[in-house]
This record gives sequence, structure tokens and C-alpha cells, in this order.
Amino acid sequence: MGGNLPPLWGKESVAVPLACACSGHFYPYQAPPWLSYQFCSFFNRPKKEFLEQMDRIIPWGQWMGIIKPHYYVGERGNKPYDLERMLRIHMLQNLYDLSDMGVMGEVIDSRAFSDFCGVDSSNQVPDGDTIGRFRALLVKQGLQEKLFAQVVELLQAKGLLLKKGTIVDSTIISAPGSTKNKEKKRDPDAHQTKKGNNWYFGYKGHIGVDKISGLVHHVEVTAANVHDVTVVPQLLHGEEESVHGDSGYLGADKREDAVIHNKQGKKIKYRINRRPPQSKNNSARSTGQIKRRERKKSSVRAKLEHVLGVIKGLFCYRKTRYKGRRKQTAKLHMMFALANLFLADKRFGLAV
Repeated sequence: MGGNLPPLWGKESVAVPLACACSGHFYPYQAPPWLSYQFCSFFNRPKKEFLEQMDRIIPWGQWMGIIKPHYYVGERGNKPYDLERMLRIHMLQNLYDLSDMGVMGEVIDSRAFSDFCGVDSSNQVPDGDTIGRFRALLVKQGLQEKLFAQVVELLQAKGLLLKKGTIVDSTIISAPGSTKNKEKKRDPDAHQTKKGNNWYFGYKGHIGVDKISGLVHHVEVTAANVHDVTVVPQLLHGEEESVHGDSGYLGADKREDAVIHNKQGKKIKYRINRRPPQSKNNSARSTGQIKRRERKKSSVRAKLEHVLGVIKGLFCYRKTRYKGRRKQTAKLHMMFALANLFLADKRFGLAV
């Protein structure tokens, strides 16, 4: 894969990580500023092999069983499109971060996409409006959350979620900040927040990850200005012995709504990284001990970064195109369900 990387551009280029769908590794290279993250990963990804892998690990039968009671019956008017075909097109939307019209065009133009969806001609491909109505149906019925819950149950049944501890973290999903729309205003559910020296407008995806396997078991979505520490109780399953997080979660165990004991009555240990300034004015020996302790905490917490790398690097989901927290919640549950399946297969050889 490394030998097939595009050549480097000139001084005006910027570093863009490309994701390999076969190995999951990220290859940084120089790309011109106009080349988007979406186009880079889309261009460099081996579609056929990647889609064959996802076709093998997605539990199609169980997912269609969840959706079918809510799908169109077709008693009047035209016969609805086959449920499996609509679900497969929806998966392509999530795997490649495509719009309704964009995924329609790709299914028609790409042989790998049409094979994945079981399409032989363009007449069998639904239009963008039909694809959008199917996505809206899933959101309205809360089916993305049910699909995520089904994946978590599957991982638990295979012994991949041991529930010994939880790593908590959040990621910012940007939203369009333009007011050039019908309402002449930005998304009312999204807010801006400052991270480092930069300001971001959008949402936060908060996740609880199993500390052994690195797989996600809880997802919460808030506006970007909501502090990470306030969401911790919603990210715990209640059976963990320890909770791990970065310095943004300091004081999580001292809040009124903090989960102090697990369901077995044992006290939960909060192993939160300290801020660097807290280690100042100590002796050299003490500073060394603190660094070793913090490094040990970080080695556990690092497992969480893998699933975020899949979401933002492999699936290219960095900026939402939908308005409203309800749609963001549905989107992120679907994304983390797919990321869980991908990582479980990569690490443990998932067989559905």
C-alpha cells in the first residue's frame, strides 16, 4: 500500500493523513490545500477489499430484523425498494461520508459500490429523495441507536467487552457556521467552543470505551460548549472497577452526580491524568515518579484514540451536514457501531 501513495506536492501543500482500509494504518503525505480529507481517503482507499470486509462483518440479518417493522409496507402506490438494498446504500453513506445525491451517483458510477448493493443497472438505484427519506425514517424511529445496541450485545456475547474499566473522552464534530440558508441562521442546537487557540462550532461526541478491547459501549452527543466532565455518568455501565480520562475529567469523582460505587458495591477508582503544571516545584525524584505514573495512565487511555482514528480518518467523518442534535445522535451511533465492527474484526477476527 505504501508504494502506491500519491507523489508529494510543492511548498503550498499541507499534511493530510490517508487511511488504508486494509491495514488501518495512516500514511501522512503532502497534499494541496484544496484537497479535502474526504477526497483523500476516498481516492486512496481500496474500495473492493474494504467493502468485502464490511459486507462480511456487518450483521445484515439482525439489522434488517430491527428495521423491517418500521419499513414501508407498500400497500398503496409504487412498490418500495428492497430493504437490504436501502440499508446497504445507507451503510455506504456512513462509510464514505456521502450525501444522498452523492451516494446515488457513486452507486451508479462505481463497480465496487454497485456490487456491494447488488445493483445491475442504474434503474435499480433509488434517487436522492428516496435515500433521504429512508435515512429520515431511521432517525425518526431511533433505529441507529438500536443498531448500535445490537452491536454492543454482539460484542458482549463474544466476550470482547469485559467491563473491567471504562475510558472516557470526547471529540468535536464541526457543523457549518454559515447563515446563507433559508432560516438565515446557524444550527440552533450547535454551539462554539475553544480548544487550544482555535474556536470550533458544532457538537461533541462523548464516548465510553472498554479499557481492555478499546471498543465503544456508550455514546452521548451534546453541543460543543458542554464540558466533558458533566457527561461522565452517562458513559458508564455501572460494572467498571476504574474510570480513565485525560485532565479534562479532573474532579469527575467529586461531582454530586458522580458514580462512586459499581453495581457490586465496590468503589470505582478514577484514574485521571494530571495537568503538567501540577507537577511543578517538585524534586527530581518526585517528578520522575509522577511522569511514570502519568505515562501508565496514558498507555491505558491511548486505546480510545484508535476508534476515533477510524471515525475521523478511515470514515472521514469530521464535519456534519445535518442540523439538530437528534440527527447528530443518530449519525454518531451508526458511525461507532461500524467502527466497533471494523476494530473487532481487525483485532480479534470477528465472525458474524
